[in-house]
Amino acid sequence: MQQENDNTNKRLNMQYRPMGELIRGMLFILFGLYALFSEKLGMGKLNLSETWLYILAGALGAYGLFRVYRGIKQLFF
Repeated sequence: MQQENDNTNKRLNMQYRPMGELIRGMLFILFGLYALFSEKLGMGKLNLSETWLYILAGALGAYGLFRVYRGIKQLFF
């Protein structure tokens, strides 16, 4: 009985994990886009030099793409 319940819980957790990866990845991508375009669109100003702003946005975007890739890989492969 306990073993059957454990297997069910593991299966449910494995189905939700890729969705979490996709959602986290999209959030990181959105934060990276916000860092890039917030000042240009008048939504806010980050007190960073332009070089550091591009580095931050690139790092956030790259990490977001990595998370999305992992989520897709776990869902479909």
